[in-house]
Amino acid sequence: MMRLAAPIIIILAGEAVTLRPSLACAMQLERRPGSFKGLLDDIGDDSLSAASAIIAPHHSHPMLASRIMDTGLEALRPALMDYVLQCAGIDPDAPKAAPDGPSVSFAEHLQHLYRIGTGWLGWTPAATLDATPTEIMEAYRGRMDMLKAIFGSADDDQPQPSPGNLDDKFRAAFGSFGTTIINREAA
Repeated sequence: MMRLAAPIIIILAGEAVTLRPSLACAMQLERRPGSFKGLLDDIGDDSLSAASAIIAPHHSHPMLASRIMDTGLEALRPALMDYVLQCAGIDPDAPKAAPDGPSVSFAEHLQHLYRIGTGWLGWTPAATLDATPTEIMEAYRGRMDMLKAIFGSADDDQPQPSPGNLDDKFRAAFGSFGTTIINREAA
């Protein structure tokens, strides 16, 4: 299972900066040319603009580029790659699974996560955009588990109780209250 809200902390000019891979940041980075793959390639090539695009939403400083260069792009590379993977909702440690449906773009995937957060989960738009993709998916799984526990699912192989007659149902439901069924004679 992927880590939930795992803090990614980098040090810039002696100051700790926490990078939180929120859905809002993921959507912003996905819009870059090449989407997440292009961003990962840029990080691998020690691109200052890619590093700045990732760090800027979490650390607004007029000398950000200078701070990044002083720290060294090579030293920041593992944390930045981890951040991009978390934004994409990818767990590098998970075993490869067979695709279970048609492939979708990252933009569509992130929009779907937004719909899950604001629709299925009932979160506000701000709360949804602040959550990480992994947090949204885990909350969705939790919601689905709750709904299955309450209403059951088509996957349940448990035999359903026989319908019985109406008198038996009334006795079962109201018998503990000391109620009795009175049959009225037809007039």
